[in-house]
Amino acid sequence: MIPLYYFFLLIKLVYFYSLVRAMIKFEPMKDHVLFLGVIYTLGAAFLGFVFNTGTGAVMGDYWWEWVVETLILSTIYFWLLAKFDEGVIFWTLLLLGFFLVKF
Repeated sequence: MIPLYYFFLLIKLVYFYSLVRAMIKFEPMKDHVLFLGVIYTLGAAFLGFVFNTGTGAVMGDYWWEWVVETLILSTIYFWLLAKFDEGVIFWTLLLLGFFLVKF
């Protein structure tokens, strides 16, 4: 049986890369990196809340710190992805997005 954590990671990964794809496909989204960071953070926080309470885990004060760190890191990530929209740096950032999701 697959642990629940892997489902959580898979859902976060698909959600994250759907936002990245929307940013790449629609040019005006590159101007709204803060919006993308907030949308990703809200989705990740909701998923984290659902999976943590669903397993009976107690969420402490560290959860809010994780939400703030996710907001900052995801906004920086989307900003860098918008700035370097083609070339080797773009593909490197795209692959490094997996570690942001793992965080």
